[in-house]
Amino acid sequence: MGPVQLLLLLLLLSSGVLTQDAARFKSLRKYVYLYEAETSSGITGTADSRSGSKITCKVELEVPQLCQFILRTMHCSLRETFGVDTERRAMLRKSKNSDDFANAMSKHELKFSTQDGTKVKLYPAKGEPLNVLNLKRGIISALLAPTETEENIKTIPMDTVYGKCDSEVEFKSRRGSVAEDISINRNLKACDNFSPIRDYVSPVAIVKGLNIPLSTLLSSTQSCHYSIDAKKKHIRDAVCSEKHLFLPSSYKNQYGMMTEVNQTLKLEDNQKMNNKNSDGDELEEKGLALESTDAKFSRQGDAVLKILQELQKLTASQQNQQRAKLFYKFVSGLRSLHNNTLGFLVPKMMETSRSGHVYPGTLAFSTPKRIREILNMAQYQPSRASFYGLSHAVTKFYNEKMIVTEEIADVADFMVSLLRTDCSGDAELTYLTLRAIGNMGAVMEKAKPSLKASLRTCIRNQAASLSVQKAAIQAFRKMTITEEDRSALLKEFQEGDAPTDKRLATYLILMKNPSPSDLTKIMRILTREKNEQVKSFVASHIANILDSDEVGIEDLKSHVEEALKGNEVQTAKDFRKFSQNYQVSKRVSVPGLNPVSAKVEGNVIFDPSSYVPKETMLKTTLNLYGFGPSDIFELGLDGKGFEPTLEALFGEKGFFPDTASKALYWVDGKVPEQVSKALFDYFGYSHDGKQDQEITKAIILNLEKLIKELSKKEAPEGRAFLRILGEELGYMKLNDFKLLGSVVLECIKTLQRIPEMIAQAISKGVDKDLFVHYMFMDNEFELPTGAGLQLKFALSGIVTPGAKVAVKLHQKSMQAELIAKPSVAVEFVTHLGINMPEFARSGVEMNSNIFHESGIEAHVSVKAGQLKFSIPAPKAPTKLLSIR
Repeated sequence: MGPVQLLLLLLLLSSGVLTQDAARFKSLRKYVYLYEAETSSGITGTADSRSGSKITCKVELEVPQLCQFILRTMHCSLRETFGVDTERRAMLRKSKNSDDFANAMSKHELKFSTQDGTKVKLYPAKGEPLNVLNLKRGIISALLAPTETEENIKTIPMDTVYGKCDSEVEFKSRRGSVAEDISINRNLKACDNFSPIRDYVSPVAIVKGLNIPLSTLLSSTQSCHYSIDAKKKHIRDAVCSEKHLFLPSSYKNQYGMMTEVNQTLKLEDNQKMNNKNSDGDELEEKGLALESTDAKFSRQGDAVLKILQELQKLTASQQNQQRAKLFYKFVSGLRSLHNNTLGFLVPKMMETSRSGHVYPGTLAFSTPKRIREILNMAQYQPSRASFYGLSHAVTKFYNEKMIVTEEIADVADFMVSLLRTDCSGDAELTYLTLRAIGNMGAVMEKAKPSLKASLRTCIRNQAASLSVQKAAIQAFRKMTITEEDRSALLKEFQEGDAPTDKRLATYLILMKNPSPSDLTKIMRILTREKNEQVKSFVASHIANILDSDEVGIEDLKSHVEEALKGNEVQTAKDFRKFSQNYQVSKRVSVPGLNPVSAKVEGNVIFDPSSYVPKETMLKTTLNLYGFGPSDIFELGLDGKGFEPTLEALFGEKGFFPDTASKALYWVDGKVPEQVSKALFDYFGYSHDGKQDQEITKAIILNLEKLIKELSKKEAPEGRAFLRILGEELGYMKLNDFKLLGSVVLECIKTLQRIPEMIAQAISKGVDKDLFVHYMFMDNEFELPTGAGLQLKFALSGIVTPGAKVAVKLHQKSMQAELIAKPSVAVEFVTHLGINMPEFARSGVEMNSNIFHESGIEAHVSVKAGQLKFSIPAPKAPTKLLSIR
C-alpha cells in the first residue's frame, strides 16, 4: 500500500473515530429512560381548575449502529386530571383508556436514523396507528440535543415534531469540549410545519375559514434544557416546556387562557448490547413532523346522547339560556364519533329528538377526509343514498387533486368485491354498484385497472339480469375505451340473438369515440342486420351524425362517410313502431369567440315483441370549440312490462279518461256554453251524461282506484335516472312511484280532515316549543405540539331562537288561556385544548353568552255578554336581557 493510500485510510479511520466520539448515543449501547408528558389547560392567574392528562412510559433506545436507532415504549400509563390540591398541583387518576393506550404504545418498535444529529428519518412498522406514531415522534424530538459548536450561542436548524425549526441553542458549563448544560428556545411560529391544520366545519356556517388569521392570536413557544454526561456525552435529563397563550384574553402576555405541554426524560440505565441489526429498508420512510389524524373517540356515544336529552328538557326546566352552550357540546361530541358508533347511536337520537327542534349543519363538509366515513357508511348500510354520495365525494376529490389516495383505493376494492367477478350476486345491489362505478369511472379505472376486466365478464354473463348487463356496459361511459374493450363491446353488438337494448347500449358506448375500424365493422354488421329495431336505431343515429351542426364533429363525419363508402343510409321507418335516435343541433358563431354549439338528443327504443317503448332518453349537450362536449342535462327511463300500467292510466276506464270526463261535467255551466261544447267535442263525450259526485271526491276516488288497480297488476320493471353535468344524481324504481302514490293519497285524505283536527287540538290544548339551533360561526384547526399531540383551537358562534307556546280553549265556560314565551340565546365559544385521538381529550373553554326572553300569560273569558281579559303576575323572574 502506497503512502498516499495509507494517509487516506488513516484520515477515514480518524474521521470515523471522531464521529463516534462526538455522537450523543454510542453504537452497541442501550439507553433506558423514564418518560413523562403532561398537558394542562386553564386560565392561568385566576382559577385553580385545570384540565389535562399525563403520560408515563419506560423508553428503550437501542443503538445497533452509529446514528441508527430502535425505539421501544413499554409499561405506559395514561392518567387524567380531576382537580388541584392545596399546593395547586394537579391531582391525577387512571384513565379508563389507560390499558388500551399501554397496549397500543408497546405493540410496535420504531426504527429511525439521524444525520448530523439534526436530520431525522423514521421507518415505522406496518400497521402502526398514526396517533401512536405521533406520540413516539414527540419522544424522539425531545431526545435531539445538538452536538457542541465552537460558539456558545448559535442558531441551528433542527428537525422536530413541528417540522424544520430555527432553534436558539446555548451551550453552558463546558468541561473541555463537552457542554454539561444545553438550552434550546424556539418560537414555534418560525417552524415550517407549525401551520393550522384545518378541521372540517359546518357547510351552512356564515363565518368560517378564518384559520390563518386566528392562528396569529396564539403565542406559541418551547424551551428545552438538557443535562449532559460530561464523560460519556449522552443525555442524563431532558425537560421541555411548551406554552400556547390566547393573546386576546391574556394579561402581560403571561396570564390568561393557556395550554401547556411539559416533557421530561430521566436516564435510568445504560448498558451494552450485541444486536447490530437495524435494517429498515423494507419499511416506508417518513419524516419527524407530526401528521394530522382524525380526533375520533370510540366511547363517547352515551355522553352525546345524554347531551341531546338535556337539550330536550331545557324548556321544562326554564334553562333556555344554556341551550346554545349545550348545542355546541352536542355538535363537538357528534363530530368526534366513529362511524360505527354514530350508526348505532342514530336510532336512539331519533327517538330522543322531538320534531320541534331543528339542528342545521351539525356535520361537516364531504371532503377527502370524509370519503372514509362515507365508505364505512356504505359498507355498513348499502343504499342508493350512501353509494351515490360516495361516488360524488370520490369524483369531486379526484377532479380537484388528480391523485388516488388510500381511501379511494379502498373504495375501488369495495366496489370490485360487490361485483363478485361476474355480477352473480344480489341483482339490486349489483345494479346499484355498477351505477356508482359508472359515476366515478375515470377514478375507478385509475385506482383499479383490473376493474374493467370484471365489467367485461359481467357483460358476458347470461346468468345476470339484463338490467345488470346493461349497467355493466354503461359503467364504461367515463372510462378510456381500450382495444380490448372495443373488441368485447363489438362482439356483444354483433350478437344477433342478444336483446335489442343491450346491443344498442354497447353501440352507444362505442360511438362515444369510435375508431375508423370500429365504424367499418359497424357498417358491415348493419348491412346484414336482421333485427329491424337495431337497424332502425343505428341508421337514424348515423344519419343524424351526418346532418349534425355540432362543433368538433367534423372528424367523426368524415370517418362515417369513409365507412359508408358511398352506400346510402337506410331511410327512417315509422317512429311509432321502430327505435329511433333524434337529434337537433345548432351552431352559433360569436365574434371574438370560438364557435359554440348546442344539441338536444333523444333515444326511443322499442320492445320487439310489442310496440311499446322499452327505453327512452333525453339529453342536452353544450360544446365549445377546443373543449370537450358537456352534457348539461340527461333524463332516462328503461324497463319492461309497461302495458298493464299504461292500460290503467290511459285505457277506456283508466284514470285520465275517467277523470277528464268528470271534470268536463263539473265545468259545464261554469264556463261559456261555446267553450263547454268545444271541450266535450274534443274529448268525444256527450252533453247528456250525468255527474253525480262532487268533483274533488270523484278525483280522489279515481286516484284510489288507480293505486289499487296498479297494486293488483304485476309491477313493471323499470328505473328512471337523472344526470346533470355528467354526474348521475340517482335513480328511482317504478315501485317507488307506487309507494309515492299511496303517500300522496293519504296526504290528501289528511288535508280533508284538517279542520276537524284543528277543532280537537284547540279543545284539548296545544303546548309546544319550537327552537332552531344554528352554528353561524364555525372555525376549527389543529397545531402540532412537542409531545406529538394535537393542539385544538376553535372559535364558534351559536344562536338558538325559539318560543314556547301554549293555547287552551274551554268551550263550555267560554274561557281561553294563552302563554307565549319567545327567547333567544347567542353564545360565542373559544376552545383551546389537547386531543389524543382514541384515548383522551382535554381543554379550556371561554364562553360569552347573550340571552333574552320575554313572555306573556293571559286569560280570556266571556260571561254574561262581557269580555274579561286578565294578565296574572309572573310566577318566576323573567330575564329580559342577560350578558355574561
